[in-house]
Amino acid sequence: MESVIFAARFLALSQVVLLLVSLAVSKNPPCVRTVGAGLFIGIIGYLLGPLADAKSQIELTAFLFTLASLTPMFILLFVWVAFEEQHTFPSWFWGLIVLNILLELGAHTFYSMSGAISSYMRIMQLVEMSLVVVALILLWRGKEEDLVETRAKLRNWSILGIASLTLLILFLHLVTAHLVPDGFELFFMLSVFALSLSINFAMLKINPSGQITAHGKPIIVESKDPMISKLLDRMQDERLYADHDLRVAKLADIVGLPEHSLRKKINKQLGYRNFNQFVNRYRIEEAGQRLNKEPTIPVLSVALDVGFRSISSFNTAFQSQFGMSPTEYRRQSIA
Repeated sequence: MESVIFAARFLALSQVVLLLVSLAVSKNPPCVRTVGAGLFIGIIGYLLGPLADAKSQIELTAFLFTLASLTPMFILLFVWVAFEEQHTFPSWFWGLIVLNILLELGAHTFYSMSGAISSYMRIMQLVEMSLVVVALILLWRGKEEDLVETRAKLRNWSILGIASLTLLILFLHLVTAHLVPDGFELFFMLSVFALSLSINFAMLKINPSGQITAHGKPIIVESKDPMISKLLDRMQDERLYADHDLRVAKLADIVGLPEHSLRKKINKQLGYRNFNQFVNRYRIEEAGQRLNKEPTIPVLSVALDVGFRSISSFNTAFQSQFGMSPTEYRRQSIA
């Protein structure tokens, strides 16, 4: 059984390394490549950790398992920078990341004091599981807004698969307290191999460049398509963007286009990668005008009236567009 597990581990390792190399040479922004490298290195740490442990390499084993324990954190970071396309992290996001790191540091401290830290390790693993759950929620929540066809497909093939496998690993560790039976270990190695192989195959078939997200703001492409002109006119004249519940399907029904066709037109002909980017452009333009012309109206009232659901989402979108907060923008306009 040991030799079979070793062979399966080697096969899994080869595919994960291939994923790492493919991402490293891709045209993705540096933040995506860096965080992705951290993710795959963490998986490599999980694959190699038991080998170092079997050889009684204590320091190397501790290092590899530390990398493995940080994998959920890198999953969440990778989902955010690659699929959310936002590089400003909210406070709750940083809270989870910092808590995970502090627990990891604490585990090393307590381990040096006592070997009986099973309860502490379970708490740490529950935090790691919560990181993956948040990543899954972000992935699922963003499916409807994603306008990039290849990325929408890779969303399910790659990150969701890795996150699900990580959840399974964490769950079994919680149940078995790291004493994973050989049968489970072989199952994991074969699962990692099959998953990594399928992701590599999907990347080669669907998206050979490996590009998941793009640099900077969307590049707006001028279009002579009459349906695009109709769409833009109605968005502006009828203030369709002010609807809090506006979604791709609803907008497609309003303008009389199939949903998949509208997604493709907004992405390919207008240059937007995310539906919220497209809608928020109109919302922010009107908000900027009203903050300038109506200085007595509260910022929150302006945000809600142009279509935002909360002041936090409005502030984030406004900061991205103008490089300053709505309050600072209004202050400069008045001055």
